Amino acid sequence: MNITVAKFGGSSLKDNKSLFIAASAIKQLVKSGKNVVVVVSARGKTTDSLIKSAEEVCGSYNIP
Repeated sequence: MNITVAKFGGSSLKDNKSLFIAASAIKQLVKSGKNVVVVVSARGKTTDSLIKSAEEVCGSYNIP
């Protein structure tokens, strides 16, 4: 099985617009039939903020 790893962090997660672009890229990979593993890095104590932003952009953790 082939796996595509997509890693996002730093400026690719700096705001909701950037997060939406990253989520769209992930969605395209999944729609194209790829097996995708997503790695998201965050600085310091920003994880909760990233989860909140992701929920605002996607409505849930299940992007596809």
